[in-house]
Amino acid sequence: MVTRRMFLKTGGSALLVAGTAGAWWAGTRTPIKALAPWKAAGQNFNDPRLNALAYAVLAPNPHNRQPWQIELKGSHAFNVYCDLERRLPHTDPYDRQITIGLGCFLELFTIAAKAAGFEVDVSFFPDGEPEGRLDARRVAHVVMKEGAISKDPLFDHVFTRRSSKEPFDITRTVNADQLAKLTEGVNVGGTINTRDVEYFRELGWKAHEVEMATTRTMMESVNLMRFGKAEVEASPDGIDFTGVSFELMNKTGLMTRENVGDPTSTSFNQGMQMYKEIHFSTMGYVWVKSAGNSRVDQLLAGREWIRLNLQATAQGLAVHPISQALQEYPEMEALYNELHERLGANLPTRIQMFARIGYGPKIPPSPRWALKTRLVNL
Repeated sequence: MVTRRMFLKTGGSALLVAGTAGAWWAGTRTPIKALAPWKAAGQNFNDPRLNALAYAVLAPNPHNRQPWQIELKGSHAFNVYCDLERRLPHTDPYDRQITIGLGCFLELFTIAAKAAGFEVDVSFFPDGEPEGRLDARRVAHVVMKEGAISKDPLFDHVFTRRSSKEPFDITRTVNADQLAKLTEGVNVGGTINTRDVEYFRELGWKAHEVEMATTRTMMESVNLMRFGKAEVEASPDGIDFTGVSFELMNKTGLMTRENVGDPTSTSFNQGMQMYKEIHFSTMGYVWVKSAGNSRVDQLLAGREWIRLNLQATAQGLAVHPISQALQEYPEMEALYNELHERLGANLPTRIQMFARIGYGPKIPPSPRWALKTRLVNL
């Protein structure tokens, strides 16, 4: 069984550090070991499957859990399994989001394989779809076949694609032509209508408040936070808080796992305010729906989602999935139903992905002592 875990860094802001020693320390905060997968993609591993898998592991997935496990079979095939220890039982109690992440993985593999001249045949859940949560059965069986004659143009944007958990530039609007390009797929929708955007900003924020007010769902995220270079390199998954400012706040006790998870703390409330600014800077929304909610529907939604994300990148747009209102636990039920009703998604149709879109923030030139922002993907 081959399991390859990849971690992509979420930037980090610059903070003035006094003296030469401080500047040297700031320059050592990049988790180089955890970022190695970005360099691995594109190398030749003398196996076309591994060459394409090196790109596939850069796929977006819930909380960067990287739940994929690969079993190589013969010379051109492999099986995909879910690592059952990497699920999110509180925010994703039916493993729907994890399954979507596996769909992203399969589509990114297919795009990379095609760029290398291979067609890909994927059989979903060849041993049958699990009922309830995912289990030890195969998620997919994949066979590569030589013969692809053209590269998918989305392949050119694999390295620049990211999920941007930052406030967007509210001085720049998403135009109708861009939205039309994003929503070409039959299962993709979107809006830049001012009234819709205002409505979904409020709904998204309410959903975030519910998740943070529900102890078990909040703590599932808090427990997956990685503070500073050492934690990131020890566990290159989860929610990354690296960069000079975050690491200094953690080392001085201003931002720790304990106070981030304490609703009475300054750190918690500052984090809430930061996320509110993120939600209310949204300039449009996109979503992926499915005709049903089977496991295959969820995998297909993941394949559609990564393509939408890459297409947004091609147009210079930033994308940030906001999944809270789609989470299936009792405290979120009212907002889950409200979102589906607003989008006209009547049973059995389901909304599988929902995201904010806009332009990324304007980043001023960094002084020489600032830690450079690296590629982001969570």
